[in-house]
Amino acid sequence: MSDEVQDAPTDPLADARSLLAEHERQQDEACRAEIEQVLAKYGRKLVVTQPQITIVPM
Repeated sequence: MSDEVQDAPTDPLADARSLLAEHERQQDEACRAEIEQVLAKYGRKLVVTQPQITIVPM
C-alpha cells in the first residue's frame, strides 16, 4: 500500500560524502573566523591569494 515512488534514488555513500563535505566546510569557516579574530587582536589580517596565504599588518 505504501509503494511511494521517489523522485530520485538515494545513494547512501553520496549522502554521507555530502554531509562530510558540508561539515568540513563549516569547520573550515569556524577555523578561519577564529584565526581572523586572533590576528585582529594583534592588528593583523588574513589575506588569502591562491595558492599563497599571507599575514599582513592592518
